[in-house]
Amino acid sequence: MDFGGGICQITSTLYNAVVYANLEVTQRANHQFVPSYVTASRDATVVYGAIDFQFKNNRNYPIKLVCSVAGGVANFQIFGMRQDDDVEVQISSYETGRTATAIYSESYKILKRGGQVIDKQLMSKDTYKRH
Repeated sequence: MDFGGGICQITSTLYNAVVYANLEVTQRANHQFVPSYVTASRDATVVYGAIDFQFKNNRNYPIKLVCSVAGGVANFQIFGMRQDDDVEVQISSYETGRTATAIYSESYKILKRGGQVIDKQLMSKDTYKRH
């Protein structure tokens, strides 16, 4: 347990943009508690020197990341060249259980082409402490 800052809000926003861009997440950890700014299993935490969020550009061409912050809202845009195998990405996350001390959740990446679901991938199963 340590003092928190605002960097995890930026990291969680980037994480969601990366998932929607269908980039490969190579390292991600959830927070100790469900954060107030994003639902369970949609967060990514960072701790200097210990925990990192990492992703890989698994596309055929370079990408460009643009981040802006205005009015207390962070926004990431990821730009790249269209590819023939591009898909629409949806994220489904929900709570799967609760105990006196923990909240359990999981998230899925749903891939669609032409409006039809072509794949559903488990992204994470997370455990959070209850306040």
